[in-house]
Amino acid sequence: MTRLSMAVLACVLPLALWTSGTTPTPADAATVAASSNEDVVVDLSRSTLQVGPGEKLSFTSRIGNNGSISLRGYVAHLNILSTDEGVYVDPEDWSPKRTQYLDELGPGKSTTLTWNVQAVTSGPLILFVSVTSPTSDTVTSSGPLDLTVRGQRVVSSGGVVPLVVWMPAGVLALLGASQLRRRRHR
Repeated sequence: MTRLSMAVLACVLPLALWTSGTTPTPADAATVAASSNEDVVVDLSRSTLQVGPGEKLSFTSRIGNNGSISLRGYVAHLNILSTDEGVYVDPEDWSPKRTQYLDELGPGKSTTLTWNVQAVTSGPLILFVSVTSPTSDTVTSSGPLDLTVRGQRVVSSGGVVPLVVWMPAGVLALLGASQLRRRRHR
């Protein structure tokens, strides 16, 4: 076997095992553990929440530096996903500001970020915050905020009926008045 084919096999085999659902070997687990960044910690202020469609909610994340060097250039990102394949989620509809840039974070220091979200779609959702930097080879994520958006948004048509009936009548009355005015001024 050539070096190239061995390198390709080394890259493809773990991916094939992962996508096939095969249980990773202890060597695979060691690789995953080596890639985690224990110096960065991300915690959320809430773990569960229930709201109705259209309701606004906010929560905070605390990003901590447990390492011995300052963290520079780190960015935090809010992720929103549904655990129900029948629920469509467009995260941009939920929050216009899903990315926040962190100031330098010294050793042993932490910072708190506020996230404002508006519930759009009914169903079970998970929100979490991930933190990384352009120079980091890892992404650290918070635990989940299990969000249940209950019910459906109901729009009452009762207020629309008078508008639908009287708007055309008002337009016709204005047109008629305009025509009468023109005839009188001729």
